[in-house]
Amino acid sequence: MDQITVEQALSMLAEIFEEPEENLQINTPRDDVIGWDSLGVLTLMAEFDERFNITIPSEDLESFLVIEDLINFLKKNGVVGEE
Repeated sequence: MDQITVEQALSMLAEIFEEPEENLQINTPRDDVIGWDSLGVLTLMAEFDERFNITIPSEDLESFLVIEDLINFLKKNGVVGEE
């Protein structure tokens, strides 16, 4: 599997949460992302599983507070390369 960049990950997350890309930055809090609701989380889980074969443990899901937490999770799983 080829790694993706942080910018590509941000673009993917914007698509998943149905947010304009300019609204999502590394430091964007979860509470500021309208699409980061229960349906958004299910979509996120499905996308990570389908695209990267990664399952997000529920305890990790609860610890994601900003977009950077999702990016770091992808880095930890070898999806996002270090820039």
